[in-house]
Amino acid sequence: MRSSVLAALLLAALPSFAVAPAEELYSALEQRLHALKSLEILYQAEGEAVEGQQLAGRLLWVKPERFFHDTPEWSLCEVGAERWRYLKTQNTLIREDVRDDQSAWLPDEMLFNLRQSFRAHTLEETAGGRRVLHLQPTDPAMGGEAALEFAAGSLRPDALEFVSPDGQSLRYRLVTWRENVRIDSSLFSPPNVPPENVMDFRGAGQGR
Repeated sequence: MRSSVLAALLLAALPSFAVAPAEELYSALEQRLHALKSLEILYQAEGEAVEGQQLAGRLLWVKPERFFHDTPEWSLCEVGAERWRYLKTQNTLIREDVRDDQSAWLPDEMLFNLRQSFRAHTLEETAGGRRVLHLQPTDPAMGGEAALEFAAGSLRPDALEFVSPDGQSLRYRLVTWRENVRIDSSLFSPPNVPPENVMDFRGAGQGR
């Protein structure tokens, strides 16, 4: 699941006006990403959405369906159809099912589900060959906009910027992109917290 989503992150950057070359490159990149066993991204986030601060984050994906997102305030993990979130200051663990109706503006959704929520709009080339691909939501009712930035000659984004429907901006600078790295499997296990600090919503609304 995440492999195709990762492919979408890069493939959304292809110019819509070059159909044949774009399709060829789409296939090549998709094959490469499907061959990955894991991917690690380290980023710096800044903007109005984080109140002017600069926050570091880490994203991990392990084939086929393990995903981990860590920030100074919280950690989020998906393993198969289940998700857990750990709120660090509160020492609270939230367990829930993975849902398809998650907000497209959540940090992990924005980084990994661009193709699902956005379409290419315009491609801007700056001095020195740097390119900015502007994106629009596939659902007009969603509002907001996004952009992917690429260094000259690169097809891998090194920055992402988002403006949510309420005008809040958030920019991610991807400082590290490591493929096929060895990842400690313990990261995908929820932390131990006191029982009273666990909120378990798994199966909510399903009669379980």
